[in-house]
Amino acid sequence: MFREWVRFMVQVLRGGERRSSALLMRRRPQGLFQPYGTTQEDRYPELFQSIRQVLADTPQARLLSFGCSTGEEVFSLARYFRHAHIRGVDIDAGRIGRCRARWQREGREPRLSFACAGDVALEATASYDLVMAMAVFRHGALGEGPTDCSAWIRFADFDRVLGDLARVLKPGGLLVIRHANFRFGDTGAASLFECLRGEAALASPIYGRDDRLLPGVPGDDGIYRKRPASLASSNMAR
Repeated sequence: MFREWVRFMVQVLRGGERRSSALLMRRRPQGLFQPYGTTQEDRYPELFQSIRQVLADTPQARLLSFGCSTGEEVFSLARYFRHAHIRGVDIDAGRIGRCRARWQREGREPRLSFACAGDVALEATASYDLVMAMAVFRHGALGEGPTDCSAWIRFADFDRVLGDLARVLKPGGLLVIRHANFRFGDTGAASLFECLRGEAALASPIYGRDDRLLPGVPGDDGIYRKRPASLASSNMAR
């Protein structure tokens, strides 16, 4: 216990991203998945270009970067989507503060906005054309593949949050998931979507609905499109 406390204090005193991660792991706020805010500018260029092609005919698209960390993804998306309104949401107030500080330095572009939240409960239903959740639904402590992930993250929380992300997407809108420790196909919201492009997350341990490790089972990261309401209802009735 003493060693853990010393390790925690060292991370806090180092400041920056190490401090943010240490404080998040200590507080464990409701809605926390990945405590580490690792990110970089233009992290997924090929993916961003593919999405831009799909949304090319959507005027003034509305984009949501869920778990935006310190905002690099938001500012990168702003260069790919010159007329889109883009919102970044992150559970850590310090990271959102850094997003806003950069936003102010770079001219306070009104089409960009940020909010501190661990969910999208305050976002309007069917209000987004794209929701991105990149390296959000995972935990750095699971790299070695422990048999049970419930001490860090739980499938029930993943299922709940995915249901709400589906709610804020317009019919025809895109949901993009990368590097998750759970399978989107196991969620209740999955029947509302069709997969446009799948990407097996072979490097990430995958856990089932019971939070138990699924050895050798690949994830189902990818780009998903929300079906029109009529099709979604028909699939759920089957």
